[in-house]
Amino acid sequence: MINENCNLVLRDLFSYDIVAAYPTIMNNMNWDFGTIDLDNKEERNIYIGKSQINNTNLSSFLINSAESLVQFYLKDNNVNDEDIIITQRDGFIIKKMLQNDDQFINMKYREHIDYLIISIDRSKYLSVNDDKVTVKGISHLYPKMFDIYNKFISLNFFDKKVLFNQLDDIKKSIVESQDKELFMIPHENKFVIMTKRSGQLLVQDSSIFSVEDINRYHYYHHYINSFLKSIFLECY
Repeated sequence: MINENCNLVLRDLFSYDIVAAYPTIMNNMNWDFGTIDLDNKEERNIYIGKSQINNTNLSSFLINSAESLVQFYLKDNNVNDEDIIITQRDGFIIKKMLQNDDQFINMKYREHIDYLIISIDRSKYLSVNDDKVTVKGISHLYPKMFDIYNKFISLNFFDKKVLFNQLDDIKKSIVESQDKELFMIPHENKFVIMTKRSGQLLVQDSSIFSVEDINRYHYYHHYINSFLKSIFLECY
């Protein structure tokens, strides 16, 4: 859940979450994992997922426990509503650091966020920490699109002229791109591309289409534009 009243561009935030939330909660209730290797994330997640299929009580308990822990730490640390930027099932992003983070189950400090950009409809966000970009709320996200997202790392919010030139460069880097692979969305052993004439197509490789066939503005509007709009609105 994203704060409905905060600015769309924020700086100096702090991210926390419960480490391996569900297995940690189950361990605290002395759950018998048998031979499952709890250090193997994939193995433990498959096991926990299967355990919930026919056990709605377990599923509800895990969800409620994680959400209750989140609320406990926010209240115990007197974090005001205006300081809570994003809450998730097992963590949050806030404007100040917690003083108490180790009651019952540890709420782990993950990272300092240099800046965070929230879409105008408050359904998605992009955050930058050092040289890493995190994007949440965008459907069909794939690694190659981070060629574009990584350009957000160098944004200069202290000089509007430079900033707006950078935003224009981000837009051009996708709508004028000649890199076919940028537009190939992995799907099983093939790729989905969005074309101008035929809409969505499933292809085997890049040899059967031209970059001019691609609806590059579709990718721009779906993946990038919402974040640029927020920056323009906040910084113009």
